[in-house]
Formats: sequence, structure tokens, C-alpha cells
Amino acid sequence: MAVRMRHDGIEQEIEVLEISVKHHERSGWVVVGDDGQPIAEKTTAAAKSRRRETGEN
Repeated sequence: MAVRMRHDGIEQEIEVLEISVKHHERSGWVVVGDDGQPIAEKTTAAAKSRRRETGEN
């Protein structure tokens, strides 16, 4: 899936693959919506690990 991004000082927006967004953000690019305005950063919670209890002692 392609994500639209823009950078201050560059007129044209770019489209990058989702996997490349973090790389471009480190370079100053910002994810934008259809209206060209920056969108809020997505927050994803990491999955909590679980210990399995087998009940065997």
C-alpha cells in the first residue's frame, strides 16, 4: 500500500510503500492525508507476551 508524504521545502508530494515510511520520516518527510495536511502519527501497541501455564508440576 502506498502512503503519501511531503517534506518542507519540496513542492511535490511523494508516494512510498508503507514499509519505507519510518525511513522517510527520519529524513524529515511527513505522512499526509488526501487534503495534503499532516495526519496524526499512528500508534500501535506491541503485543504482550504470555507465559503458558501447562499445569504440570
